[in-house]
Amino acid sequence: MSLIAQLMSETLIIERPGPRVRDSTGSYIPGPPVLITVTNCAIMSPYGVTVGSSSETQDASMTVETRRIFAAPLGTDVRPADRILREAEKWEVVGEPLIFPLTSLARVEASVKRVTG
Repeated sequence: MSLIAQLMSETLIIERPGPRVRDSTGSYIPGPPVLITVTNCAIMSPYGVTVGSSSETQDASMTVETRRIFAAPLGTDVRPADRILREAEKWEVVGEPLIFPLTSLARVEASVKRVTG
């Protein structure tokens, strides 16, 4: 089994805002979230190294922001407003996903972040 196959062995859920609906005042709001299950994917450190980036906010709080990469099979629909659910973790997609179609490791990658504290 290749290294990338071992890394991309998780089943994660993409949470996306649902179609707009009207609330009781007539304003449009996002509908119930749409959940999309994706197999053979991973949330991993950038560049395949074992450390990732994180930063701490020094304002008397315990806020930590961690950044990783969400990698999924080619053809996976990932959008900037999506969230990736991994057990109790909720990762937010940051920016436009990248598509790598012409490599031996063809995949979709999106930068994700998680804020805790």
